[in-house]
Amino acid sequence: MDPESQQQQPRRRRFHLRPWQTVIAAVITAFAAVVTAFLAAGGGPEGQTPATSAFPTMSQTPTQTRTNTLGCEFPAVELSAPEQAGSTFQTTAKLNCSPPAGTKYYLVAQLDNFGDPGTEHTIYCPKDPIKAGQPARTYTATRDISKSELHSKRTMYYLKVTNDQEQELLANLQDDCAFELPSGVETVSNSVTVERAWK
Repeated sequence: MDPESQQQQPRRRRFHLRPWQTVIAAVITAFAAVVTAFLAAGGGPEGQTPATSAFPTMSQTPTQTRTNTLGCEFPAVELSAPEQAGSTFQTTAKLNCSPPAGTKYYLVAQLDNFGDPGTEHTIYCPKDPIKAGQPARTYTATRDISKSELHSKRTMYYLKVTNDQEQELLANLQDDCAFELPSGVETVSNSVTVERAWK
């Protein structure tokens, strides 16, 4: 056979990694494996990946993110009203986060020392329930206290009630007020006290 017609086989060159190159390759491989396993397991706060946590979508407002991951911080409702009033006054309730599913927020007017002398007692008058799923917003309402005695006071606050507690509360009403509250109800707002200072 003609030697010139034969293809010359190229010499195989062995590739040798230096020790420091071997160490770097091992570290990179191990790091990649750890990151892959972390993301596959739903890593990040509350099952979110770091990308989702660091860069919320346009639909994730800061309030929604805080509510979904950390729960609602007190107060869930910020209530304001004048300290003194005549026959009417306004309340403003800023809803910071909606009631959890299966619950409602009720505005309660608590009147101490209610009744004729010698028969005074405390009554609780629930009004204006806020249902679960309501968006964060501000509610303003005018309250009529024209039938209240001059210099009488009422303390107002929001309570969170479950469905069972709501049924008990409403079943105990007499003329829109109850003599006691269901056990276990939770206060979710600050309280304000309003005095009827003039007619």
